[in-house]
Amino acid sequence: MGFEQPFISADDIFSLWAVLLVLAAIGFAVERTTIGAKISGAVTVIVLAALLSNFRIIPASSPVYGAVWTYAVPVAIALLLFNADLQKIFRESGPTLLAFGFGAVGTMIGVALGVVIFDFGDAEAGLAGVFSATYIGGSVNFAAVAEATGFKDSTLLSASVAADNVAGVIFLTILVAMPSVSFLLRLFPARGAEKALQNAGPEDANDQAGVALELDAVAGALGLGFAIVAASGALASALGVPELRILLITAGTVALASLAPKLMGRLTAAFPLGIFFMYLFFAMIGAGVDIVAMLASGVTLFFFALLIIAIHLLTLLALGRVFRLSLPELVIGSNACILGAPTAAAMAGALGWRTLVTPAVLCGTLGYALANVVGLAFFRFLS
Repeated sequence: MGFEQPFISADDIFSLWAVLLVLAAIGFAVERTTIGAKISGAVTVIVLAALLSNFRIIPASSPVYGAVWTYAVPVAIALLLFNADLQKIFRESGPTLLAFGFGAVGTMIGVALGVVIFDFGDAEAGLAGVFSATYIGGSVNFAAVAEATGFKDSTLLSASVAADNVAGVIFLTILVAMPSVSFLLRLFPARGAEKALQNAGPEDANDQAGVALELDAVAGALGLGFAIVAASGALASALGVPELRILLITAGTVALASLAPKLMGRLTAAFPLGIFFMYLFFAMIGAGVDIVAMLASGVTLFFFALLIIAIHLLTLLALGRVFRLSLPELVIGSNACILGAPTAAAMAGALGWRTLVTPAVLCGTLGYALANVVGLAFFRFLS
């Protein structure tokens, strides 16, 4: 569909940055409308970027997207935590972590049921491994398990990634819509202070994002954000575990916010800047969704992914009901499990659930640590 080659090439850096920035602006603008507030700016940005990519207006991959992942995402996580309160973190992390655990159990049940229903032949063990890893951790775990198991069928891997991306976008849309479903709000009533969480929606986040930004606050927030990421990266490298960087970013920012809450609170630009960077991240996700490749090679894989996600969600809601978890905790725990720390943190921020930003990152980071073990266990059990 569209052009044979992208109208904007992968190395047309300034044009691609222009597109991503305009998409982010559209995301903010959409959330000020009645309809846009329901579907959220995040979903709008993802859908628009996917359309541009699949109609070959923009490329599916580019160094620009790599820059967003490498620089914007970790800095955004730090910026979104500048007003973190340690007491609230301890109070809120427990239930969200429990929701994440329920989601992980649901993912494993979904994978086990999927390999029974679908016939993948010799690829069964490898597919079970990579899908269980990516739906408890993230795309990093997908790649790690694929390499560790010698799963090198490029066509199948490409179709798997495409199916994963499309199913993930669908699931993200469902998650964003869930807090507006009255049936779910009745099924999972808020507890005390959490009523503010459930009542806060995209409009509240947009109000935060729309505060007047002073240049000194912008420069200070960005400078401190980049410094935190730099220090966390250096420490993670020194420890020989680069994967710890996100967790160290979280710990360092929370420590600063807890030790100097008034000073950190003066950097009012941090939160809206964090949301802005996350919109760039959502645009990058949308650009990577290859609908054509998924339809050509991975229809069965797409339904496999949907089945895993459906069982994950059903398990999460059932156990969440039994353990009386709130809807925001379930949504963020599920997001951290299926989509990962950056997306979960972005959703928590964009929906106005600011006290759940840190639990989102912590749960997602735990997923990165556990997912390889789960993926390799599935692979060895089915081999």
